Amino acid sequence: MRSLLAAMLGAACLLAGLAPVVPAQPPADAGVTAIDVLLDPDAVMADRAGAANARLRGDFPKGFALDADHAPHVTIVQRYVRTADLEKVYSAVAKVAADENPTALELRATGYYDIPFQELGLAGIVVRPTPELLRLQQKVIDAVAPYTVAKGTGAAFAPDPTGAAINQPTIDYVAGFVPAGSGAKYNPHVTVGIGTRAFVDKLKAEPFDSFTFKPRAVSVYQLGNFGTAQKRLWTSAPADPLPSWKDTASKGAVLAFVAKTTKAGGPDFVPPAERIAVFDNDGTLWCEQPIVPQLVFALDRVKALAPQHPEWADKEPFKAALAGDVKALAAGGTKGVVELMMATHAGNTTTEFEAIVAAWIAAARHPKYDRPYTETVYQPMLEVLSHLRASGYKTYIVSGGGVEFMRVWADRVYGIPPEQVIGSTIATEYQERDGVPVLVRLPRLDFNDDKGGKPVAINKFIGRRPVMCFGNSDGDYEMLRYTTAGAGPRFGLIVHHTDAAREYAYDRTSHIGRLARALDEAPARGWSVVSMKDDWATMFPPR
Repeated sequence: MRSLLAAMLGAACLLAGLAPVVPAQPPADAGVTAIDVLLDPDAVMADRAGAANARLRGDFPKGFALDADHAPHVTIVQRYVRTADLEKVYSAVAKVAADENPTALELRATGYYDIPFQELGLAGIVVRPTPELLRLQQKVIDAVAPYTVAKGTGAAFAPDPTGAAINQPTIDYVAGFVPAGSGAKYNPHVTVGIGTRAFVDKLKAEPFDSFTFKPRAVSVYQLGNFGTAQKRLWTSAPADPLPSWKDTASKGAVLAFVAKTTKAGGPDFVPPAERIAVFDNDGTLWCEQPIVPQLVFALDRVKALAPQHPEWADKEPFKAALAGDVKALAAGGTKGVVELMMATHAGNTTTEFEAIVAAWIAAARHPKYDRPYTETVYQPMLEVLSHLRASGYKTYIVSGGGVEFMRVWADRVYGIPPEQVIGSTIATEYQERDGVPVLVRLPRLDFNDDKGGKPVAINKFIGRRPVMCFGNSDGDYEMLRYTTAGAGPRFGLIVHHTDAAREYAYDRTSHIGRLARALDEAPARGWSVVSMKDDWATMFPPR
């Protein structure tokens, strides 16, 4: 087995730059598929493998990345099967999975291994072969045996993303897998990448903290070049409720918490009536940079109302607003922003204000993305909202933004109805106009739903302490503390803006969404910190 892997590493090295790339070969036999029946590891192993891969690529950039074309995995068996029998293969593997329950296995990673080739090494994490794992392998081999063929060609593999031919050592390796890599010769592992000989030796010499992990699913992949798990054909896992999240610890934490709190009879079961999840809005559910959308709305309202207020031309903060001078507005502090909000958000009935907001939100576009603000919502967070509701959770917005600004569109965009939107409010007064009862918005702040105001509003309007809390700034610190200080299972999550390429990167020094104290205290308080760059595969919904 090691000789076959060494030959494959040699071919990989050639493609990495030690020799010219061979042109892709034409399909020769479309009736055979090269498959890998494998275990998908949980986030614990995926994170460790990903960290090792990043280090190896830093040392040898021409090596492969663990990504959509190179899924981290523990191979059970590799075989050539008749393409026409793939559905039968899936059924056979599914039956074994149902009988053996491999997701209940607790596997142990014991160290690094490598296969040397010239000045390079193919590195991986060794997994201890347990009797249960060996039994699983043999049952899978037996189950797929009726559908296998002895040999295949490069056409049986998924096309190489680089356009290179499927190398012969890879083709031969699959044909010889069962005699060379099963039973007593089974060497379960997770391949993590290629590095220089010196770096791989250094990696192996480092202390290795043995750890346990669990498979999250059994899957069937079509193999790619060098035996990579390239194209998933079937999996025992249920449909992923968070497909826009990468398979990291952050995603695993959300799913695990929901699973344990909804498992009837479990020690952490939360009755449906108590399943309350609260979400900040700006920076947590939608983009708040470079200016919070509601402030953009206020600036546009100043310009629209300016003909009725000639005095604004020489009066701050209106003068700065009319000039589009955001720095001057910021210099005016909270007092100036509140004055601006009161002047532009009051004087209407609630119905009139809703119509104004609806017209603006339909027309306004984000300056960086040139798409409506309601399309700069975070797709991963939309999936969290949907997953929670499907699991019996009631989702609320608890935001410093204006409640009547958000209620206009929150149901359509987030699936959160108006009565579950909590935010800052201005005073309203009952009046009758032409015999019609109306509520008139007054130029006076009624309640500021930020920082310590958030727990107060939760108690006042929800009446239950939340079980889950999602925020992104120090403005959410008190809400996170209040939520996670309760008895029983509690969950806090911080969205950390770390992706300057796809969105914005900011935290401690930002005037908008400053994040310092909550970030510093997150580890000690058990709050999950989601890195947009590292944890999210997708940022916004597709256009």
